[in-house]
Amino acid sequence: MTKVLYAFLSFSLFLTSCANSYDIQGTSNVSSLDGRKLYLKVNSADTLKTIDSCDVVHGRFIFQGNIDSVRVAQIFMDDVNLQFPIVLEQGNIQLRLDNTQQQVSGTPLNDKINDFWIKFTQIRNQYIELDHEESAAIMNGQDENEVNSRLLKQALQVYASGDKLFTKFVTDNFENILGPWGFFTRITYDTTPDAYPSWMNDYLYLNAVNQLSSWIDFIMMKAPDSFKNDPQVKDFYTNFQQTQNEMNGTAETTSTSPTDNQSVTPPTPAERAGDSIQTE
Repeated sequence: MTKVLYAFLSFSLFLTSCANSYDIQGTSNVSSLDGRKLYLKVNSADTLKTIDSCDVVHGRFIFQGNIDSVRVAQIFMDDVNLQFPIVLEQGNIQLRLDNTQQQVSGTPLNDKINDFWIKFTQIRNQYIELDHEESAAIMNGQDENEVNSRLLKQALQVYASGDKLFTKFVTDNFENILGPWGFFTRITYDTTPDAYPSWMNDYLYLNAVNQLSSWIDFIMMKAPDSFKNDPQVKDFYTNFQQTQNEMNGTAETTSTSPTDNQSVTPPTPAERAGDSIQTE
């Protein structure tokens, strides 16, 4: 009987270990990556923690390990964030880091985050296209003020597309890790100075910050308790509400209350910080 019980417990531990393991098979045609060491990092408190590393050999690399819960991670080359999120969850994950396309697939949440990131990247690229259009128009002798006024209207439409994308992504994923991740990713990008081409940056940055508070309240109004009780979300929204009340004159300022900027800043912005990969 003891042997049977021991065998059952051993098998249960094996299943538990498998349920918390991840296996990432990666490929890349980026020449600057070959022979370099990559680091898999997750947020831990207010810092980034390296949980695995590997070498890129002939365009291939592998991350494998165990985790205590599903997490969203980032891949770094030294201190450079490759700017592509990946979900550490049970299953065989395929990751491609190419010059023309980055893609992660193989598990349900990675399929979701990949689809979102492709659409988000396309939206960010539209700002770059508007910047190129502005430069070309001015070089052709068009009036700068008229050109900028026309293109800013288009830029606001691009922003609206991003707003819809984030809202749908967060609300569709309220019940999993991607909901809080998308929530804080939106806040981080909308509160990042100099995120847009210089001639449109001041206007679009002010527009994004002014609309962000309403978006946060909308998300929290729609969110289920599981989302609201996420530790980081709960802590952030408590501070956010305190700051809003202080700004509205309905609460007293305390020495431990956040500043105006902190009211719309996620607790862990380092997870999404870093320089883009160079693909020359």
